[in-house]
Amino acid sequence: MFIQCLILWLKRGIKRLLGANSVVNNWISSSRIPLRRLCQADSEWETNEALRTYHLGDKNGAKVTIQTSTHAFHVDLRKLSECSEYFRALSQSSMRETSESHIHLDHMSSSIFHNLLEFCFNHDFNVPQEELGAHIQVGSYLLAEAFVSRCLLALAHELSPSNCLSYLSLAQEIFCLELKNTVFTYLSQNLLELHHVIRCLRDEEREEVINLRTKGELCLCSLRKENLTSWNDPETERARNIFTMKFPEDSEDWHSVTELPFRADKWCFTVVVLYNYLYVIGGYRQRKKRGWEFTKASFRYNPFSNSWVATSPLIKHRRHFSAVACEGFIYAFGGWYLDSLVTPDSSTALYTAVERYDPWEDTWRFVSPLPLTDFQFTLSLSHDVPLTTSLGECIYVLGSIQRTGEKLLLQYNTKQDSWSELLPTLTRADVYLPTLYFLGAADKLLVIGGNNSSNVVTSFHVKSKKWGKIQHTERVSYAGQGILVGDQLLMSSIDHDTVVRLDLSTLTIRRLPALLVPMRYEAIFYLYF
Repeated sequence: MFIQCLILWLKRGIKRLLGANSVVNNWISSSRIPLRRLCQADSEWETNEALRTYHLGDKNGAKVTIQTSTHAFHVDLRKLSECSEYFRALSQSSMRETSESHIHLDHMSSSIFHNLLEFCFNHDFNVPQEELGAHIQVGSYLLAEAFVSRCLLALAHELSPSNCLSYLSLAQEIFCLELKNTVFTYLSQNLLELHHVIRCLRDEEREEVINLRTKGELCLCSLRKENLTSWNDPETERARNIFTMKFPEDSEDWHSVTELPFRADKWCFTVVVLYNYLYVIGGYRQRKKRGWEFTKASFRYNPFSNSWVATSPLIKHRRHFSAVACEGFIYAFGGWYLDSLVTPDSSTALYTAVERYDPWEDTWRFVSPLPLTDFQFTLSLSHDVPLTTSLGECIYVLGSIQRTGEKLLLQYNTKQDSWSELLPTLTRADVYLPTLYFLGAADKLLVIGGNNSSNVVTSFHVKSKKWGKIQHTERVSYAGQGILVGDQLLMSSIDHDTVVRLDLSTLTIRRLPALLVPMRYEAIFYLYF
């Protein structure tokens, strides 16, 4: 303990010699904080010594006088030691300052020290917003954890795009990890809204801020991807809600967390989660001069602020297309022209153009198109076309060879912007799989489809390029977008009229509580709130 106290004392002495206030003064200047005294000239405590005396009535308690920049305070050292590790170490030492009951902190602002004592002894926190940085610096120096935490709590509500980098600089100068974490949390919760600020961070800092977006309360979410009802149907209004359920999913029922950010009775969207933002990409019907027309639209939802913003729409008008996040971008594949919500027929053509979205620039651009030669995708209103997933830096697309009906995986390398086939195919001799429901990825690619008698679960190992065991399970008609988490698949089931959980290790199905709207064509995904 003596060594700890000696280190603290040496640290204080060095700061006194070098001018400890310089860090705070420089920070105040760079932050454009008004250059006014940190205390009011007519503050009563400055002229009344009794208001600078902090005793607890313990006659046996050690009383010390602490001299700060302009004023001396008479303090119960035992109580102060409970609030500050600095003074705790000092009280347990045999240093001259302790034995003489006189501690010199001449470099420390009297008004800041007064505010710290008010907090420690009277539980009164009264720190002006523009002085939070200076108070955090003093609290960190004195190792007053509770006081620093209270300052940071106030700061969390005052951070803004104009001051957050100044506070981050202060955190680095005074080696205050708690202040850095507070700023990083603010940046993380507003990651893409503050993209111009995020660019100023170092690569490792940016990565840390991004990773913080996966901290919070994990919730399962459901959103209706496509709606065909009209305003005359009460279901339409309810279908505009995004419903959530806390994790684990058997803890409560669904409840609405937000509504879609547009007014329309008919829409068609694909859903992607990137950096814990929800992207809703597609279009909705609007009345025009010559009748009704589908307008391209994209929106981004931030669960931390419960707010929506419009983002750049796709280049192509797409319906029932697939979209997937990979390596910090969103890729859009397939689908067909979105001009109405009628059932596709033999003349309906699938888009081969592939688009990539940059969330930092809010722009779409074309990349290498789907290589459709002898390769086809069965048009479906039950799922997006083609089924797509990502693993590492590659994206995988599942379809059929037109002549033979074999199932073939295509691999798109996002770094090389190139396509390749993954052989062998899954032949009809392996399994009859006329219907495809889901393609997902964990350590391997998961394929779920079905035929007239059962559903089929199989996998493809990318490294060994081998198909896994063919397994049959209960026949269920899945629809929409599902989510694979570990060995659990969550997806909407038309047969059960709600979301079901398929345990891939046991191939058992568990029904989740019913949604607040009938099951139509839902996207199931996770978000942190």
